[in-house]
Amino acid sequence: MFTRAIRLPFRLLGIPVSLDLSFLIVLPLFAFLIGSQLPVYLRLLQISPDPALVDGLTPYLLGLLAAIGLFISVLIHELGHALTARGYGVQTREITLWLLGGVAQLEQMPRTRGAEAVIAIAGPIVSVLLAGFFGLLRGVVPPEAAGGQFLLGYLSLINLSLALFNLLPALPLDGGRILRSLLALYYPHLEATRTATIISKLLAFALGLLGLLIGNLFLILIAFFIFIAASAEAEQAVLSRTLEGLVVRDLMTREVSWVPPHLSVGGLLEKMKLERHVGYPVLEDGRLLGLIGLEDLQDATLNTPVRERMRPPLLAEEQTTALEALQRMAEKGFSRLLITDAYGNLVGILSKTDLLRALQLRSAHLSLSGKSDSSTDRA
Repeated sequence: MFTRAIRLPFRLLGIPVSLDLSFLIVLPLFAFLIGSQLPVYLRLLQISPDPALVDGLTPYLLGLLAAIGLFISVLIHELGHALTARGYGVQTREITLWLLGGVAQLEQMPRTRGAEAVIAIAGPIVSVLLAGFFGLLRGVVPPEAAGGQFLLGYLSLINLSLALFNLLPALPLDGGRILRSLLALYYPHLEATRTATIISKLLAFALGLLGLLIGNLFLILIAFFIFIAASAEAEQAVLSRTLEGLVVRDLMTREVSWVPPHLSVGGLLEKMKLERHVGYPVLEDGRLLGLIGLEDLQDATLNTPVRERMRPPLLAEEQTTALEALQRMAEKGFSRLLITDAYGNLVGILSKTDLLRALQLRSAHLSLSGKSDSSTDRA
């Protein structure tokens, strides 16, 4: 999802944290919007106006602190998901903060029935607890400390709002995942996802229409995000169902054609033309050095050696699932996956073409099986 994320130089409870570049844009924007609307928030939180709070740069400084507090709250919300998933034995690849909040990228969803609902509800529960925590702290701060009253009141209010918003029954929000998990108790996962997707798109349409009527650009943006993300969830469910049970070993090519690092780009192009391949592992004395593909040859001369254009390969083992292989290639921008054994020896290569062919064959097989079952039922 995030191709322009900056990995922070620390981990939270062992989980990497990244900032998407959109976060660096939205943070000062939020600070400005909160600061410019400070009098409105003061009235909403029933804080006596203090002339010192609304003069000069003070409102925008408070706005910046409030925006940082908001995103820290989002990060803790996502940690709630990640730690609950860890209880099911599922690790989190990373947590990413971006334009519309945060995303905890789980390695997979637990197979246990209802587990998705438990993991999803953890985030809103954490946000409600944070709202109560900041509310209690506000009660300790003296009324004359209007700045502290504002920050704590704002964080209490925004965390409660975050919890309620995330409970909307729309994918990929927590409420949508809870809805799908509950539907999956009675229907197959694919059918549950399709039903949740339809509900999500209807809700996205309603939010978008509301945003247009009241002139709220942010609401329109959220509606657009829900619509696109819900469609992606449906596609992911179809992929999971189609590739279910397949591992890399079933699809990879075992007879791997390779090139040496000293081969020139001109020689590589001739080999590509002759063998009709557009990517090769680079080996020297049986040792895997890298991967070279047609996409790596931009601006290279015919005399450039392969060693100067190759890149580190994307590796997997034979037991890696086909779905995970496809996801890893998509995330890293690779069109090929090199397969190694337990000793690091190259034993095969898997391309996106191999995966697409498997998708087409399995889809046709599932479709024909479904028709056959229907015919049997009618008989």
